Amino acid sequence: MANNNNPKIGYLLKTFPKLSETFILNEILELERQGINLHIFSLRKPQDEKHHAALQTLKADVTYIPSLFPRSSQDIVHLQEANVLLMQQNVQNYFQLLHLDHSTTEIESLNIFLQAGYLVKAIRETGICHLHAHFINIPTAVAEVAAHLCGIPYSITAHAKDIYLSKPEVLNRRISQAKFVLTCTKYNQQFLQKLSTSNTPIYLSYHGLDLAKFTPNIKQEVVKTLPTILSVGRFCEKKGFPHLIQACKLLKERNYKFQCLIVGYGPLQTEIEQLIAELKLEHCIFLVGKMTQDELIEVYRQADIFVLPCHITENGDRDGIPNVLLEAMAMKVPVISTNISGIVELIEHKRNGILVPPKEPFTLAKELENLINNPQFRNVLSHQGRVDVSSNFSIKKNTTDLKNIFMSVLAKYRSQQPVLEAEVSLV
Repeated sequence: MANNNNPKIGYLLKTFPKLSETFILNEILELERQGINLHIFSLRKPQDEKHHAALQTLKADVTYIPSLFPRSSQDIVHLQEANVLLMQQNVQNYFQLLHLDHSTTEIESLNIFLQAGYLVKAIRETGICHLHAHFINIPTAVAEVAAHLCGIPYSITAHAKDIYLSKPEVLNRRISQAKFVLTCTKYNQQFLQKLSTSNTPIYLSYHGLDLAKFTPNIKQEVVKTLPTILSVGRFCEKKGFPHLIQACKLLKERNYKFQCLIVGYGPLQTEIEQLIAELKLEHCIFLVGKMTQDELIEVYRQADIFVLPCHITENGDRDGIPNVLLEAMAMKVPVISTNISGIVELIEHKRNGILVPPKEPFTLAKELENLINNPQFRNVLSHQGRVDVSSNFSIKKNTTDLKNIFMSVLAKYRSQQPVLEAEVSLV
C-alpha cells in the first residue's frame, strides 16, 4: 500500500488508460503494491470504451491536462489562466522556452508549451517532487518544458516509435536534462547510448508480466483437426499483418485447414479487411476486434501458434519487444516472429520460438507448416518459452528494479528544501 507520507512521483502519459498500453498500467499497479506513491497526469482523455479490469485497483489520482486537441472553450480558459500566471512570474524564462524544437508542427508545439504550463500548476497543487514521462516524444517534451518552468527533476521511459521517429538532436537534449532514462530493450539502450553526449544513465528495464495471471491450461494430448493461429496488435504497418495474411493464403493453397484469429484495431483496419477479401480468406481469417487482457488470456488458451511478423518501416518505425510475444510465451503458446530490433533478445530460434526474416511470407508459411505438422516440437518451444519469460520478465522482479532506481533518485531530495513554490514533504 502506498504511504501518503512518502515522496510522490508524477507519472506523465499521453493517454491514460489506454487499452493497448497494458504494460504501463501493470507497471503502475506493481509500483503501488511496492509502496510507491504516484499521481498520474494524462495529456489526453481516453477514447477506448473498454478498460482492463485491473484498472479498478488503481489507487493513484489521475489529472487530465487541458489540451488544444480537441479544442474546447473551457480547456482554452484553463490553459490561459495557468500560463498567464507563469508568464508573470518570469517573463524572460517563459518566452525563451517557446523556441525549443519538439520535432512537431507549430500548433502541436504550442499545445506542448501550454500543457506544460498547466502541468506546473498541477505539480504545485499535488506536491509532486519528481516527474516520470513514459515515451520520449510528446510526454517528455511536456516534462522538459515543465522542468524548465518550475525546476522539477524528470526521468524518461523510452519505448520504440517515440525513439526512432524523433530527431537525434532532440533525443540527445531531452536525455541530457533527465535524471535517468529507462528503455525496454538492449537494442534501444545501445542506440540511445551511442547518440547521447551526456552522463545521464540509461538503464535497461524490460517490461514485466504478472505470471500468476498468465497461467496456461494443461495441454491435452489431442490432435486438433483445425489448429488455431493467433496474432494480436495494433493495425499499423510495423506489425506486418499483411505478411501473415499472405502466409495463410499459401497454407490454404497447400490444403491446410486452420483458423487465424487477429485481435486488434487501428488505422489499417480497412486495408487488412480488403486484403483478406481479395485473397478469399474470409472463412479462415477472422478479425475479432478489441479485447481486454482478461478476454485475451482466454483466447491464448485456445491458440496453437502465435505469430507477429514485425518489420521496420521506411520511416524507421519499429517495435521493441512486443508485449503480446511475452504474453503468448507465458501462456505456453509457441511463437513465430521476426529477427529485428529487441525481438532477438526474447526469442532464440528453435529453442524457445521461431524467428523468420521480415517481409517474407513464404518463409513464414514454411515455419507455420512445420509447427502445424509437429505438435511435439510445439510443446518443446512452448515449455521453454514459459521458462524464459518467467526468468527474465516477471513484473515483480522488474518493477522492483525500477522502484530501486526511483528511490535512489528520490533519496537525494529528502534532506533538501523543495524547489517548487508549494511545500513538499519528503519525509
